[in-house]
Amino acid sequence: MGRQELPPETGAFFINLDRVPARRAFMETQFAHSGLAGATRFSATDAQQPEALVGNGYVPGTGSRWGLKQSEIACFESHRAVWQNAVDRNLKAVAVFEDDVEMSTQAGSAISALLDAGDAYDMIKLDYSPRSLRFGPELQLAGVNVRPMLEMAPSAAAYVLSHEACRKLLTWSEKYSDHLDDFVSIPRPDWRMYQCFPAVGVQMIWSKQQDQTVEAVKISERSQDRKINSGLDKGPLWFRTRRELQAARRKLYWRMGGQARLLDQGGYVGFIPCADDLSV
Repeated sequence: MGRQELPPETGAFFINLDRVPARRAFMETQFAHSGLAGATRFSATDAQQPEALVGNGYVPGTGSRWGLKQSEIACFESHRAVWQNAVDRNLKAVAVFEDDVEMSTQAGSAISALLDAGDAYDMIKLDYSPRSLRFGPELQLAGVNVRPMLEMAPSAAAYVLSHEACRKLLTWSEKYSDHLDDFVSIPRPDWRMYQCFPAVGVQMIWSKQQDQTVEAVKISERSQDRKINSGLDKGPLWFRTRRELQAARRKLYWRMGGQARLLDQGGYVGFIPCADDLSV
């Protein structure tokens, strides 16, 4: 497959901790495999560094969760720094990857086309999610098959954002208490989010190819460190009760005819299919 050059005024970044070079090497191999040229490494916020999280936007209870672990705050701040970089450089669109994404050979052409069509969407999620989800009817954006996302997804390891979407996310995240995955996929009135169908990437933790990769890529160093993954506060009773009621309301909507109507309209309920050369 030929190399896909990034369109003018766009960018692709993969977020990587300075002290985990094995993951950098893995992603550079994946970009070469996908045919996407010009992806740039972006230094991740490191929760193990004493000053790294000073001045972050995490405020308990301002989002869908109360408490976040230090590693989760660092992850959020890493992505937020990429959004800010895209705005500062006035990029038309940007592709954002974490550093453990196995990529299809179809990824390069799909990403290049989507980056060149930034006016047509806010966010397009590129990767697989390890849970059954609901999506709207299939359509094409820049020749790429996508489906509207109708609920939060448990993975945001690879996605494309328009310039305006970066601005929106920065504003919405001035204060936050969400996992990054949840935050970017919250259904909002002014948020055009889609899932690439089929997915052209999958985190190695979900891939059947993980046995062929080095340990540093299969298992996140960030999540294994107890010092930055302890002391999670689920919040006061009123907050937990409100969250449970909101979840119950969503489930009731789908059960009381919402899902049947969605399917009648050409929607989809299930696991996201992956490109033929990916396996989960």
